Amino acid sequence: MKIKTAILSMGLFLLLSGFNKQNDCLKFRNGTFKIIDPATKKVCIITRKDDIQTERMEDSNETYDFKITWVDDCTYTVKPTATTIERNRDVLKVGLMTVTIVKTTDSSYTQKIEVEKNPDFKRFDNVYVVKKKEKKTMD
Repeated sequence: MKIKTAILSMGLFLLLSGFNKQNDCLKFRNGTFKIIDPATKKVCIITRKDDIQTERMEDSNETYDFKITWVDDCTYTVKPTATTIERNRDVLKVGLMTVTIVKTTDSSYTQKIEVEKNPDFKRFDNVYVVKKKEKKTMD
C-alpha cells in the first residue's frame, strides 16, 4: 500500500511540475527581450507582441519582423514576414525556425532553436527581459 501511495504522489508531483513550467512560459509571450551572442558579444533586442516578433541589433536601426505561431505554451515557430524577405532574402535560407523555452526564471529564459533546413543545428540562448524605464513625474 505504501508503494502505491508513493508512486501516486510522485506522479502527481511530476504532473504539477509540468504545469508550473508551462505557466512560467506564458509570461514571455509578449514583451521586450535581449540576447547576447556569445561569440560576437553583440546584443539583439527582440520585441514580441501577439503574433509578431521584431528583432534589431543594438548598434543598428535595421529591423526584421517575423510571424510567430505558438505551438504550445513553451514552443513557437518563427517565419520572416514579406517585408523582411524583401529587405534580406538570405532569411529564406534558414527556413522555419522552432523555438522552445526550456528553462525559466523571473527575468529570463533559456531557449532552444531548431532550424527546418538544417536538422543538425541546435542552439541554446539565454534571453533576458528588458525592463521598461519608469518615467519620472514632477509633482
